[in-house]
Amino acid sequence: MKKNMFHLIAVILSVVLCLGSSAFAEGNEQTISGNGSPVPKVIFDTDIAYLNDDAIAMFMLAQADHAGMLEFLGVTTSGGNVLVPEATTAALRQLELIGRADIPVYQGTDEPLQGFRDMKTEGRLYGIPNYCGAYWDFGTNDFRDLSVRSPDYLHLLEAPMHGYAETPAQEEAAWDFILRTVHEYPGEVTIMTVGAATNIALALQKDPTLADDAAGIIYMGGDIDCPGNATPAAEMNWYYDPEAIRQSLAANWKSQLIVPDDLAHQIHLTPAIYDRLAAANQNAVTKLILENKRTFNAGDSDYVWDVVVPSVFLKPELMVRTEERYITVDSTPGINSGRAVSWHQHWLNNMETGEGFPEGFNKALIVFSIDEESFWDFYIELLSIE
Repeated sequence: MKKNMFHLIAVILSVVLCLGSSAFAEGNEQTISGNGSPVPKVIFDTDIAYLNDDAIAMFMLAQADHAGMLEFLGVTTSGGNVLVPEATTAALRQLELIGRADIPVYQGTDEPLQGFRDMKTEGRLYGIPNYCGAYWDFGTNDFRDLSVRSPDYLHLLEAPMHGYAETPAQEEAAWDFILRTVHEYPGEVTIMTVGAATNIALALQKDPTLADDAAGIIYMGGDIDCPGNATPAAEMNWYYDPEAIRQSLAANWKSQLIVPDDLAHQIHLTPAIYDRLAAANQNAVTKLILENKRTFNAGDSDYVWDVVVPSVFLKPELMVRTEERYITVDSTPGINSGRAVSWHQHWLNNMETGEGFPEGFNKALIVFSIDEESFWDFYIELLSIE
């Protein structure tokens, strides 16, 4: 029954796309999902770890692919939460565990365009970030020595949580896969980047027409109107490689959608959601999630950052409040590194032509709120497809 329902949703989504309607709510809307392709195609660029928000987002895309709602073309790994060898093993092994080893994984880079940060110096000058991702070593409770790192995804410094995958990573570099695939399906491929976007920037540097041929790009990142979760200025994804984000935001995409940290703070994963998932149909995905759920203390909840990205792509009516703004990221080294800077519409600028906005800023649709109840309904239904 649920599987039939999701096929119906896929058909409805396809009709909307074929009519050329916007994927997003009200007013000056932008289309992310392509130029009439009956089934959207997706590349997922991620700094994935185990059973974190990246992983659940990947599971949702795999389930949507299984239901015929989209074509999941591949995973590309980047730095952020972890380094690329760890992210690659995590992606490969978790795809195996849910029976989707057929989805290819391509290794990208974890080195930011401006090089790795000197965290000890920056910590002294600008303060230690609240979250440091791959820069932090929880074993020593100190900044990681990045000269000592896993040589590759088959030889990690620490044994992987669920062992090594039998499925190998692809030989092609992530940025080359992105370029080849987008050009192969012009106007059909949406890129979801939920990490640092370094792979996207490298692809754009190699061939700027990537942006022209993509259906669009969706980011999870940035703190638009609230303090950062890494530093007071910056959200972690955009802090990790601000220059890559700056270059990507400035590219000539047909459409850009941003799911910022502002929104993530409003959506809470609670024990009650796990209870609902446990009561739903059980499959390899739900079993893996439930077997690895953490123990909650009274009143605890988790944020689900990246999980919102596939949700609003597949079910755009979840979006309640969106705003078009012109946006960039401060990539200048210093206390504001990674800060998102955005401009609203006002009477002396023009949202359509860009007149009156600063040079280097580009237009994006930003999601500030979603229907949380409907989001969790969709989350449960999609993950529990047979």
